[in-house]
Amino acid sequence: MTLDAAFFQSQLAAGSLQVIEAVLVAIAATVGLRVALNLTGSAMRRARVDTGTQILVTRALVVTFVVVTVLVVLGMLGVSSLSLVTVAGAVGLAFSLATQDILKNFFAGVYLLLERPFRVGDTVQVKDQRGVVENIGVRTTMLRTPDNVQVLVPNAVVFAEVVSNYTYARPAAPETAATDGHAEGLTPPQATKVPS
Repeated sequence: MTLDAAFFQSQLAAGSLQVIEAVLVAIAATVGLRVALNLTGSAMRRARVDTGTQILVTRALVVTFVVVTVLVVLGMLGVSSLSLVTVAGAVGLAFSLATQDILKNFFAGVYLLLERPFRVGDTVQVKDQRGVVENIGVRTTMLRTPDNVQVLVPNAVVFAEVVSNYTYARPAAPETAATDGHAEGLTPPQATKVPS
């Protein structure tokens, strides 16, 4: 059995070309990630997004870039993308089922941060907890009760329950007038005679 040198060299050249292309894609993805992180960070600072949300968005962006880059690079090196996506989907499904409550709180927190039904400093009541909102995080909302106790309410509870905001409460309406157009207990004014 003899080795064909020309065949071996062509295979080596093709393999090294694939490796060089994969390295170039990885470098381009790293540069793209840095640019995306800088743009996203400056946009979140201008929008005054809280630090916890900035960290969460940054981590999500990094994970997304890394996963996509790894899939592309492995595809360029000849690994079947379909099998990788299938395995990643199964692992993602198992992970999401295991962390269902955390994900529920996370998405409720994202909704609260975007919708803003109340703000930091508002006095609210959620279920039996009433206090001043100190922080609206991605996972929990922090209240300070009148007894100076810090309460962390999961955002899924805030999202699912009725929230009473006492900061924007309207003053009570005045008592309604009686059927004759005058308040109860008052006599109607004397009719004045108009000269003819």
